[in-house]
Formats: sequence, C-alpha cells, structure tokens
Amino acid sequence: MNEDRTESEFGQNRNTERMRCYVDIKGVNPSERLFFDRTCIGGIVVEFLEDHPYTLKTKEYPLPNSNLKYEYATLVSEHLPIASGLFRWFRSAVHHCNPQNGRLLINEMVEVFQNYKDELSIPLREYVLSEGIIEICYKAEIDDSQLMKQVLDLLYESWSSFGSLHFSAILKPSHFQATGQRTASNSNHPDFLAFYLEHARRLKLEYNGVRFIDVSVYSSIRKAPVFIAADIWCWKPLLRYLQFGAKFENVMVDPSVTRHGVQSALTDTMRNLIRHLWIRLVQPASVLSLTDPKVIEEYCNNLNREICDLCHTLKIILRAIKRFRHDALEFVIRDHSDQWVVEVTSDRVINHPIVHLMLPTLSLRYGCPIQLQHGCRWVIRKRLNENFQLPAGINNLPIPNKMKKYINLLID
Repeated sequence: MNEDRTESEFGQNRNTERMRCYVDIKGVNPSERLFFDRTCIGGIVVEFLEDHPYTLKTKEYPLPNSNLKYEYATLVSEHLPIASGLFRWFRSAVHHCNPQNGRLLINEMVEVFQNYKDELSIPLREYVLSEGIIEICYKAEIDDSQLMKQVLDLLYESWSSFGSLHFSAILKPSHFQATGQRTASNSNHPDFLAFYLEHARRLKLEYNGVRFIDVSVYSSIRKAPVFIAADIWCWKPLLRYLQFGAKFENVMVDPSVTRHGVQSALTDTMRNLIRHLWIRLVQPASVLSLTDPKVIEEYCNNLNREICDLCHTLKIILRAIKRFRHDALEFVIRDHSDQWVVEVTSDRVINHPIVHLMLPTLSLRYGCPIQLQHGCRWVIRKRLNENFQLPAGINNLPIPNKMKKYINLLID
C-alpha cells in the first residue's frame, strides 16, 4: 500500500483529516489501482506527527495462490505528542471503567479534557466525548446528577448541541431492547436515552432558554431530536422522547429546513409519515384490488418490519398529540402507474379501510371532538411536564396501573 502524497506533504499538512491512499498490487496496471479513504484514525495519526520527522517503511507480501504481491506501508516516528498520549489514556480509561471506579474516572476525564481539549483534533475530540465520556457515564451507571451536569455542559460547550448523544441513542439498536424499555444487561438499569433524559429532568436543564430534550440536534439540523426520530421511523427512541415530555405540538421551524416554508414541524412530520404509509401500504393494496375485510386484515398482518415501524411511529404520535391541523393529512403523489399526479385528501385517508385498520385512533385526532379520556391524558401530561415530572410523576398518581400506562403513552 503506497501513499499518493510525499513525506514532505504529510509533514507540512498537519491539519489533514483524511488521507488519500491506494492499494498497489504488483503486476496490475496502475490505472486499475484501488483507491480508498483512510478516515479518522489515519487523519489523527498524521496530526499526531505534526512537523516531526518520520520514515515510511514498506514491505511486500505475496498474495496466496497467485504471483501477485501487495505492499504494506508503515509510518514510523519516535515523536510522542500530547494528543497521542491523551488518546492512549482515554482508550485505557474506557477499557478499565466499571461501576465501582466510574465516578472517579469520569471526574478525572472531564478535568483532563477541559485542560487539554485545545491539544486534540476535532475527530479526536468527538471520539473522546461521544465514545468515551458519554458512553462511560452510562456504562458506569453514574447517579450523581451534578457530575452529569458537568458532562452535558461540556458537550454543549464543545458543539452547541447534543447531536452526538442523540444520534447515538437513536441509531444504536444495542441501546434498546425489543420492548424499547430496558437494556439487556440489567433490567433495573434504564436504557441509554432514558438515562440522560432522567438526569436532565432532575436537573431541569435548559440551554439558552430551551430544555435539554428540545435542543436542536445540530446547528445545521434545526430540529429537535424527537422530530428526527419520528422522521426516520425510530419508534423506540421516539416513545422515550415523548414520555419525557419532548415538545411535539405547535413547534415552528426555520423555513430552510422545510420544503413548504415556515410551518408547524408536527404538521410537516405527520404529512410525510402518512404519505409514506399511503405509498408503501395503501397503493400496493389498491393494485391488488383488496376489498374483503378479512383479506385486508391478513394483508396488514404480513407487513414487513419497515412498514410496522412506520405504523408504530404513527400510533405513538397519535397517543401524544392533542389533535392536528385539518391539512396535515393532505398530500400529492403519483398514482401506481407513475403517469398521473394524484391529490389525496384528508377524508380519503381517514376513511380508507386499511388506514382505519392500522391506525384506528387517526380519525379521533382529526375533525372529531376530543375524547374526554384522551383530553384528560393530554392535560395531565401537560401539567406534569410543566413541573419537570414526566414520566417520574406518573408513578406517584393515585390511579390504577392501567391508567398509568395510558398516561405514559404505552397503550392507546
């Protein structure tokens, strides 16, 4: 493997975050060399070396059952900068962390990071925060909310958001069991997202007047994490966000992040989800001319996992919202022949038998007077949320467990 830059170029370009490399197989035409990018770690290695001298060593290895050989390139340097030492120390701390020494390690890691963060490259800083400190706090089951406040403040100070934390929670299946409630390792230990949301609830954390749970994912993605989870049909983290009182109604978003101008993020999210449901579920059924209720039910029971996730997402949203705007279910699509544009009205969506079968509460959130039962749930949750008591305060209510589950969005 050869570098397509000279040694002097590596030494001069100390801010390189990505190295362009290629696999050079002896006997293969140079134009057929296989290019690839060595990301993150490669960039960190180059930054570690800075302007210090190093040598490039190569060694040939034969490929089995052929006359071809490949070269393996190694950068060798005696320089050991601060960043390299910090990287090794954080890796060692992550490896040896456990519930017994976790609090001590986190305190030390936070202090070291604050003192030496300017010595770390951006990729390394991201690694230390997201894969190091954030993960260790969870694995070590840190219960000290003040220490957790230091960690979350440090994360916000570094990125002006909690994007790495939320995307880790949303996109890592290992952080949720199939039930979406507990991790597999310890049934008494909350899942990753609930762990951080509970600490933020206890501390009543706000940043620039916005609650921790509602802070935009990134400055370039001006949406709260609850909308990100809904948009990509991740119903387990979506349920967590809503259980902890994420703001999901009457939220206005910047026009730069919507295709229809400034509007309610809830309306935009609902319209997109219903549109996908119509395209993925209703249109194929129409092509098959399914009309018999039993056949429709059998068809819906054999849905693939992706469609099931979409339906779960919509069901959870319908439990949490009070009602939605009259135009939330109106959208435009192409028909099954892909030749004509069809406008789908709200009435058509609500009255379709497949939609009614999969989402029986949809019609109750549109047009109809609010159910007393659902209205009570919404008011109780609103009052608890105003006092940072979601979902913990639900358990203190003098009501049966079934009603507690209903208020906590676990049942329709």
